[in-house]
Amino acid sequence: MTKRWWALTLVPGLVVARALRVRLTVGPRRRYWATRASQGDHLLVALGDSLTQGIGSSSPTTSWLALYAAHLESVTGRSVRVENRAVYAAKIADLIATQFPLPPDATTVVLCIGANDAGRTSPDDFRRRLRIVCAQLPPGSVVGDVPEFQWGGRVEAAAELAQVVRDVVAEHPELRLARVESHTAGTKIFTELAGDFFHPGDVAYGRIAEAFVEAAVAPRVSAPVDSQQSVPVR
Repeated sequence: MTKRWWALTLVPGLVVARALRVRLTVGPRRRYWATRASQGDHLLVALGDSLTQGIGSSSPTTSWLALYAAHLESVTGRSVRVENRAVYAAKIADLIATQFPLPPDATTVVLCIGANDAGRTSPDDFRRRLRIVCAQLPPGSVVGDVPEFQWGGRVEAAAELAQVVRDVVAEHPELRLARVESHTAGTKIFTELAGDFFHPGDVAYGRIAEAFVEAAVAPRVSAPVDSQQSVPVR
């Protein structure tokens, strides 16, 4: 009975500790991106939630946004200044209220939003607000759909919003779609998610970065993307 009692108390405690460890990275990630906002020649503006902040990655440099910025630097030969406006737990209504307007010199914008809206914002409201957002993005901006949820009661809702993103981006031929959902399909819960079993870990963030790189080099947003053909992220 004693051993069983220890198991019943230890396991939940470990789960809470792992989740808290992920949560405690919010402040350090915010400070890291603040330093990136003043360094570099080419301005990259990022919008979204904790996914764009890189919560769950082992380091800010292994987040999808940092990997994407590094790719831009490798192909352009120019240093990239990243203005990351993403906010932890943001929903699309929060994005509209706090992350706009864009700076006048924003020519490269990336966006990934919707994970916190899944099951909490109706698809119709999400669609309406996403149209407002997309109308304000400069041509060539890359918009990611919602990652595939691996477990829980919001799996279907996340998939529904991912389709909404694809539909709305298709209405804007000047924008590009990053197929985040297909790139995160089948993510392993215990080895590829962060300690809170919600945010991506390094492997999953690498796949999201590949989705954004593929979108950036795709000929047009409506062209199909084969998720099996990965574009190396440097």
